[in-house]
Order: sequence, then C-alpha cells, then structure tokens
Amino acid sequence: MIDLEAKKQAIAEIIEGRVVPDETRVAVSIKGSVIGFPASLEALNTGWPFGVMYSLDTKVVDDPNKPTIKEPLKMTILPRMGRGLLRFIAHIVLFEARGMRVGDKFLESKFVFEYSDEQLAERFVRYPGMSERLIKLEQFSGFNELTIKSDAGLFLSQPKSFTALDLDVCRETFRLLGEMGQVLFESF
Repeated sequence: MIDLEAKKQAIAEIIEGRVVPDETRVAVSIKGSVIGFPASLEALNTGWPFGVMYSLDTKVVDDPNKPTIKEPLKMTILPRMGRGLLRFIAHIVLFEARGMRVGDKFLESKFVFEYSDEQLAERFVRYPGMSERLIKLEQFSGFNELTIKSDAGLFLSQPKSFTALDLDVCRETFRLLGEMGQVLFESF
C-alpha cells in the first residue's frame, strides 16, 4: 500500500511548497512554486479513474511597461489518438478533430491544436525549443489536455491517478511546465 501522505509531502518538496488540506473540494491539493511561478497539483480523488491536474500561474504581477495585446493567447493542445495511417481512421471512427494549423506539420501530426489567435499560436509553437518541450511533455506525462493562456498560465490534465503517479514524472512535468511558463511570461 502506498503512503499517500508521504507521497503528498514528496511532491510538496518537488515544488518547494506545502500540502493544503482541502478535502471538501479535492482529495489532494499541493501548492508551491516552480521557477518563481505559483504552481499546484490537485486530484479530485486519489484512485482510478481520477487523474491529476497541474497548474502554473504566470500572471504574478501586472507590468505597466508591457505592451497590451488586443486578445491574449488561449490555446488548447490535445494529443492525437491516431497517428500516421491510423489518423484517418481515428478521424472517421473516433470523431477526432482535425485541429487548427500552427505552421509545423510534425507537431500537427502529434497534436490537435485549438487557439484564439493564429499568429500568437504560431509564434508560441515556433519559439526556440518549444516543439521539443511539447514532445517531451507528452512523452513523460502522457497528458490528455494542455491549456495555455497568456493572461493566466498553463494547465495540464494527466489521466494517471495520484496513487499511480510517479514522482520522477511529476518532477519532469513541473520542470517542463516551468520552462514553458517562463517563455509565456517573458514573450507573451
């Protein structure tokens, strides 16, 4: 049997934070920081079929010198269920969305993109190293949804239950989210 309290404390150490008792809302709530950004990991329940949710808040201060953008970037990234030849079958049988174009055929073959602003989405995806981070994030965490909001932060949903969550996967997921959050904070 896994000691849930010890696992919560270990994850709190990963994000230099603390376990927040909030049993009325969620079974697990851990808050801390990653690269100076407020971060949290939450789970509605500790067992299957409930997954975990990561969040990284990049809107920590209002910078009066930062130019205002008409509409902030809002982008959702989902891993494709069907890849290669199975992509057509997944589209027909599983009703998988075709997604919006981001100017990178390789990423479009791996992910389904939806966004509010095409230019900002392309700029984010083409940012140096971002393609590699997205691929690594999908490989390590196996996420089922990543939401990016330039005026709020990053939110990642992982289908792995809290009891089955590997601490190294959690550490790497937060590291990659922190790097992506840094880009979002500085450039968007």
